[in-house]
Amino acid sequence: MEALLKWMEHSAVGAFVRDAAWAFPTLEILHFLGLILLIGSMLIVDLRVLGVAREIPLRAVVPYLRWAIIGFGINLATGILFIFSDPFHYYTNLSFRLKVATLLLAGLNAVAFKLAADTHLQAPAGVAPLPAGVRSLAALSLVLWGAVIAFGRLIPYLQ
Repeated sequence: MEALLKWMEHSAVGAFVRDAAWAFPTLEILHFLGLILLIGSMLIVDLRVLGVAREIPLRAVVPYLRWAIIGFGINLATGILFIFSDPFHYYTNLSFRLKVATLLLAGLNAVAFKLAADTHLQAPAGVAPLPAGVRSLAALSLVLWGAVIAFGRLIPYLQ
């Protein structure tokens, strides 16, 4: 693992992110924009699944999942570039490890949600409330994404 971290640290990408005065701040802006897309979209979907704004058909919130995926992609790309800038710091940082673990759990939860809710989300308006399991996955999504944000914000403060 140490060899990989050294390679990342001494790579042209690592040097660019560290040394170009505008690189890290630009990546942070993009990371936050990705976060807005991801979390904003997930809030819309998860809250609707949980019963907020029942007058809006579930089918109407499905397109927001596409924006969540775009936001996740932006965050994944910028997050990897952050790691290249200081791989030893990130690798040993407890908050970063917790963020990655929670991110993996959120991803597994998203897959479970997709499998459990897909037919319900495509159903016409006026169908019965979603099953409790689907609603539980939506609630868990809110908790996990909130934890990802919290652990991410703690990275600079936990050594």
